[in-house]
Amino acid sequence: MYIDECRYVRRVRPETVRSAIQSFTHFSRLVPEAIALNDVTPEIVTVFFSRLQTRERTVGKLNRKVGIKDSTLVSYAGRLKTFFKWLKHRKYIESNPFEVLRLPKPLYSDKRALSGEQIRKIMGAAAQSAPNPFLLKRDMAMIGILTFCGLRRNELVSLEVRDVDLFSGFITIRAETSKSKITRKVPINTHLKLYLTEYLSERKRKGRKSEFLFVSNNADRRFTSHGLKHWVERLVRTSGVKFHLHRFRHTFATNLAMQNVGAIKIQKLMGHHDIKMTETYLRSVSTEDLVNDVNKLSFENLA
Repeated sequence: MYIDECRYVRRVRPETVRSAIQSFTHFSRLVPEAIALNDVTPEIVTVFFSRLQTRERTVGKLNRKVGIKDSTLVSYAGRLKTFFKWLKHRKYIESNPFEVLRLPKPLYSDKRALSGEQIRKIMGAAAQSAPNPFLLKRDMAMIGILTFCGLRRNELVSLEVRDVDLFSGFITIRAETSKSKITRKVPINTHLKLYLTEYLSERKRKGRKSEFLFVSNNADRRFTSHGLKHWVERLVRTSGVKFHLHRFRHTFATNLAMQNVGAIKIQKLMGHHDIKMTETYLRSVSTEDLVNDVNKLSFENLA
């Protein structure tokens, strides 16, 4: 009932629905003693997280006990808490067992943004592995949008030709394709405009008429999330840069911050409801990146 409501009433994104199902599947498998709703107590939830962190998992070819990150724990708790909140609202349960738990605040120390050198390697890999001019121009346009617009995976594959206005210089991300359900416009960078112009020209020459902007090589149909997964795997293998698409989103936010763009503006460009979410993307700005800014200070320019 909960999943049907998410899918057909709330119109939650398929990725979010899959994550909810995955979280509850893990919960059911790791705490089989929780048969009825009333069996799910704060103590049982603690048992679940204990088993989640100490279970054996396949790493490479070996079975090993590997823990989970704080961020993973918080993600599981968030999905399950939402479901039990729904149960409480429907009066299937009297209290939400997740509400009394104090969860850790994840500390992100890893550098998530891609460096300029890494992106150049990825672009070189795209040029090297593209079998024809159409794929070359499509791949360059995709890398350009990821780098200079910071789109999410679903936003990228859901772009339609009508969403790209080279004349006004904006790309529109429609609410129905965005995780935040917010329609936003992102300016088209000068370099990106060149890549998009070349791709659209080649797309027209190839006779592609799909309403979706990015199409497959062999047919006039939408480039899917499945195809995108293989696209990333190919570029990782060819470039030697281990990355996933979301790192481009971190790259976009970080480089805007490095150009002294304020957090409020970055929040608007990324389509975040909460500026705290935007701030998590700016963790790639290191102390070393601020040396030149500090050196600009003098006794003469102090406020």
